[in-house]
Amino acid sequence: KDSYYAKIPILKRRATTTGDSKKDPICVIVVGMAGSGKTTLMAQLQKSLNLRDEGDDNAAANNNNSNDIESPQSKRAGYAINLDPAAKYIPFSSSIDIRDTVDYIEVMRQHKLGPNGAILTCLNLFATKFDQVMAILERRAFPLENGDGDEKSDDDKKSDGGPSAKEEDEAKSKTDETQQQQQQSHVDDNNINGAADDADDTTTPNTTTTTTSNNSPLDYILIDTPGQIEAFTWSASGTIVTSALATTFPTVLAFVVDTPRCAASVHTFMSNMLYACSMLYRAKLPMVIVLNKIDIVGCEFVKEWMEDYDSFQEALDDASSANGYSDEMAGGGSGYYASLTRSLSLVLDEFYNHLHKVGVSAATGEGVEEFWTVVEQAAEDYEEGYLVDLKNRVEEQRMKERAMQRVGARKLVRDLQEDGQL
Repeated sequence: KDSYYAKIPILKRRATTTGDSKKDPICVIVVGMAGSGKTTLMAQLQKSLNLRDEGDDNAAANNNNSNDIESPQSKRAGYAINLDPAAKYIPFSSSIDIRDTVDYIEVMRQHKLGPNGAILTCLNLFATKFDQVMAILERRAFPLENGDGDEKSDDDKKSDGGPSAKEEDEAKSKTDETQQQQQQSHVDDNNINGAADDADDTTTPNTTTTTTSNNSPLDYILIDTPGQIEAFTWSASGTIVTSALATTFPTVLAFVVDTPRCAASVHTFMSNMLYACSMLYRAKLPMVIVLNKIDIVGCEFVKEWMEDYDSFQEALDDASSANGYSDEMAGGGSGYYASLTRSLSLVLDEFYNHLHKVGVSAATGEGVEEFWTVVEQAAEDYEEGYLVDLKNRVEEQRMKERAMQRVGARKLVRDLQEDGQL
């Protein structure tokens, strides 16, 4: 059993540790229709983590003797990844960017592809090297367990053809001496008394902050996906990326919905929910419905539609009468389209019970703190749902292989008996 768990990073980690899932970073894959505000939301989420860190630092400075400083919400570190190769500009700083690896315009030109075909090809090319991305994420997520990711023994460095520890220490000391000489020369030439002390005071906190940031474990991994949702959701590369992340970290899908467009048409809302349902069925991961742009239109009516079946039926009837359509065209009455819409809403009524929902504004940042709370709740569903299912699938595969081994052994014995060797 341990050998099977060793093939899946998260199961191996849980089997070899105390089983505490709190130290595992939560991976949030941001998906949604084009124009729903995924990339802007990514920028706001990253900004909220930075502001939270600054707020925690100020609270720590003002309340050094307080016991309330070290709360579960303090000192959250995030890691952003951009998987949209066609984006010319992204408003957030990505640690890993597909555009650094694959040239979208060049792929389109060389392979004579259209925009969507080029995006799909870029994702496929990037997926062939996604094991390297996962290695980077694991080193960054668990720096202490991996020895900060970059440390090697002296023997390993010699076997790799690299410098030994002694040689590195000598090179480092020479570099430090050279930098000190350059700094002293700079100070003497400009006749600035005390400049060295000021430089030390300015440089030391930055160096400390950078070191702490690099060595501190991650809390969140944010993944921005292409605007053409089908290129990521229904492609082989999207499945590879999602499965690799889900079998390594607790993973949550954040489906971004354009709330004003849902307010304009109940059928747009229904289309979004059907797409969310299909993604949930395909990925089998917990999902958070992110009702975006609440600074324009509130999301209370959408939540009511999801929680109250009769309320959505009334909205369908109101849309029918307001637009002046016939019952069959607008969703009311007993026509085929009306019957389909009401039947789908009845099916989705059960689907809504397994969803988390939150209203946010990617433009103003409203609701972002609540978003993080809901993501934590969805991560618990990952532990109780996807992870349990993953263990069951591993156990099922193990039983199948054992059954095949028994069948092969019996076949071997039968063949040997027929040959008279037994």
